[in-house]
Amino acid sequence: MLKHFFRLLFIGIFLVSCTFFEQQAKNRVSIQQVDTIVDFNSVDAFPLFPKCKDIPSREKQQICFQLEMAQHIYSSLKQYQLNAKELVNDTVLVKLKVNTLGKTSLSHINISEETSQLLPEFDSILKVSVENLPTLQPAIKRNMPVTTEFILPIILKN
Repeated sequence: MLKHFFRLLFIGIFLVSCTFFEQQAKNRVSIQQVDTIVDFNSVDAFPLFPKCKDIPSREKQQICFQLEMAQHIYSSLKQYQLNAKELVNDTVLVKLKVNTLGKTSLSHINISEETSQLLPEFDSILKVSVENLPTLQPAIKRNMPVTTEFILPIILKN
């Protein structure tokens, strides 16, 4: 009788301990699921021009990238004579894409109809300017290169 009691007690403890481990396994799975959530609106490191690679601060790297991009586009546009018959005072929004290989391409130009008529060659000049950009170090997300898009405002005044 005592042997049967110990056997039942041992089997009962064994069954309870199995459910205990199953509960811990379920908790581990939910932790792994939380770890795989990725924020697609931010990157760990911005695309970088060769000049900006040695800057240690992430915020200063972003500023360096923005300044270098603006300087490259401005110096490229400055080479062309943009003549308009009327006064132009507009902001053009240019959507640029930097792919995983660091190549920059033009995704979209948001330009008003009036400015487009006054400066019909602007979009082709801008396309050439973007094509002449140097190869960048691509943006990094979780130690992997990723494609990023950003908007560059260009203010036109004459």
